[in-house]
Amino acid sequence: MKGIRLLAVMMSFAGGGAAAASGAAPVVHPFESPPVLALGGTGPSSLFAARPGGGVTCNPQGSLSRHGSILSARLDFVRAQFTINNPDPSDPQPNGDDPVELRSYGGCKSGPVIEVHPGDTLRMQLQNRTDPADPSCLPNPPPGLGVPTGVGCYNTTNVHTHGLHVSPAGNSDNVLLNIGPQTEFPYEINIPADHPSGTFWYHAHRHGSTAVQVASGASGVLIIRGERPYVAPSASDPHPVADIDTVLHDVSGARFPEQLFLFQQIAYGCFRNDPRHPEAWWQQLYTSAGLFNVNTQDPNIENAPWICPLSKPGQPVSRGAVENFALQLDSASIWDTNGRFTSINGVVQPQLTVPAGQIQRWRFVHAGIHDTINLQIVRARPAGGKNAIAMAALTGNRLQQKADVQAACIANQRTIVPQFEIAGDGLTRAKMRRIQASRQGGVLESNYLQPGYRSDILVVFPEEGDYCLLDQAAPPAERFHNGSGGGQGPSAPQLLAYVHVSGGKAVTGILEDFVEQALYDGNPQLPVPVRDGLKQGDLRPWAPFLESPSPTGVQQATFAINFPAFTVNGKSYDPNVVNFTRQVNTTDDWLLTAQGEPHIFHIHVNPFQVMDVMIVDKNGNQVSIFDSDGNCKAQLLSDPQQLVNQYCGMYHTFRDTVFVENGLVIKVRTTYDRYIGEFVLHCHILDHEDAGMMANIAIVPNLTAPGGGLGMPSMSHAGGGTH
Repeated sequence: MKGIRLLAVMMSFAGGGAAAASGAAPVVHPFESPPVLALGGTGPSSLFAARPGGGVTCNPQGSLSRHGSILSARLDFVRAQFTINNPDPSDPQPNGDDPVELRSYGGCKSGPVIEVHPGDTLRMQLQNRTDPADPSCLPNPPPGLGVPTGVGCYNTTNVHTHGLHVSPAGNSDNVLLNIGPQTEFPYEINIPADHPSGTFWYHAHRHGSTAVQVASGASGVLIIRGERPYVAPSASDPHPVADIDTVLHDVSGARFPEQLFLFQQIAYGCFRNDPRHPEAWWQQLYTSAGLFNVNTQDPNIENAPWICPLSKPGQPVSRGAVENFALQLDSASIWDTNGRFTSINGVVQPQLTVPAGQIQRWRFVHAGIHDTINLQIVRARPAGGKNAIAMAALTGNRLQQKADVQAACIANQRTIVPQFEIAGDGLTRAKMRRIQASRQGGVLESNYLQPGYRSDILVVFPEEGDYCLLDQAAPPAERFHNGSGGGQGPSAPQLLAYVHVSGGKAVTGILEDFVEQALYDGNPQLPVPVRDGLKQGDLRPWAPFLESPSPTGVQQATFAINFPAFTVNGKSYDPNVVNFTRQVNTTDDWLLTAQGEPHIFHIHVNPFQVMDVMIVDKNGNQVSIFDSDGNCKAQLLSDPQQLVNQYCGMYHTFRDTVFVENGLVIKVRTTYDRYIGEFVLHCHILDHEDAGMMANIAIVPNLTAPGGGLGMPSMSHAGGGTH
């Protein structure tokens, strides 16, 4: 499929925005928390209590029970019918609710929240209730499905608990499993008692069908709740485990209110599926410029937004679906041009109401497969005598909304509401990070969320009014192929949610001081030095990791596309090959690079520490972007061609996923702690992973022993869960 050109789609909308805006009034949906499974059996019902911020419109298929430290869940993987709201008034569907039929967990727009505690055993019975009749799994799939080599079997699945430090073998977090249609599988995931609390997530991860299933909504939030209070260090335990959850409360002891944001980029399209010719289903996708198929040569059709017309005689129309890899996923710019919106918990542009002056914990999870979310919170201002955000009056697709968003959500040093990040990828930071208008050169900072990232922030709105939760337009240099579209953030800003601030108590002064003082005031039980540290944003007592051990080896992972091959270190994924073999309880540095275009490095089981980010300077020398204090060098921030802003808060932080910008070298350090077995590293642009950008890594007891120390000398196969 040819690259999609942004210019053509912009031309196709020229003169159309005003007409669209004069259509039917938009219907704004309230913010919804993700669905939850009903807790049965014994255990505290409050574990899955409804959260403030909106009801849940879907009761997921499944069940949940707790018996001591064993949490048993049944999770159904189903092809379910529901609707997704579309703000485009030209959408002919009643109330702008597009009917869809998507693979999901529990039959809801987003998977149900799963909450566990350190030391719990999660027994999850996955029931694959999809249809065995799967054309993408045939030995020779229909050519019109655009199924590349290695991709397919969209009804075969498994589950990955992204970010958890648990065993990758057997029926634990094992992504080398194939759970076919009409099959049940008993996962048993033993969460160690010293596991960090934090924000994690789960999603489908069967190689070949990962992108289709996650782009269809097969993902959910997974939270590890921590109740371990601060304990003073000792000679035998120099860094005791403590949970940031225990200090996030006000002076009365009431926990800061919490909101969950599962960002999804559900790439549904409606197809001309003629019941008389079922062998041709999922091959003709409706766009505003005509039907789109793998043989289309017209760029106006390739670049046109997708539509879901009403069925009529001679024009059969399917419900919205994610079924055609080539048309719906296999392009770096497809999310920027298809007209779909990034949703929150399955709702497009919901309205969230919060009081002024209340500190809240917001947990962000980027569950999309392609595009960066450049997240900003901006005070809305009236433009042309109206406040489009206060009126909830945005209509049209993303490009048609562009002018209103730019007029109402003006980002500058006065309007950006700071985000105080306390955790990245589920792991509490050593120091709270302020994300706002930078004091260095006036750079407007975003919370750069790449697919797979999580970010926990504290936020407080200073006064009543209306605010934008914004996916800010990416700078031109960040666009795929230097500005021609796609891949690393939207070309036009998207309003993710309306935020209406009403009631409460206004805050004057610096919000960072307000938040840090609130943490100080709320925790008089802490020792004086630890409590005083909260007033400086010092979170080291609650950070699970501070520094990695010294490395004993160096590994390299280079992501590259040599079409049609998607490779790691020049090789496409082969499930029968172990690409890296390392020894348990040792530490390596990894040098990560990308060729041709950016990619996203994710490794399972063990987190890593970002040690350095290096660029090539004008003299051809490889130099760090960080100064001696771990801050980005000021001269780089003032250069719009140096795409380093998203790394400026990462120095020596721990993560499990990191964006690898083309031309940079990312140095990370990881310890293969505790667990042996085989798992994967891959690009978290998930269509790249399915197309071959993945590698197997096996952790063995002893690199110098025969077979790595696994199996008996005469055995013809390896042990420990490896191939």
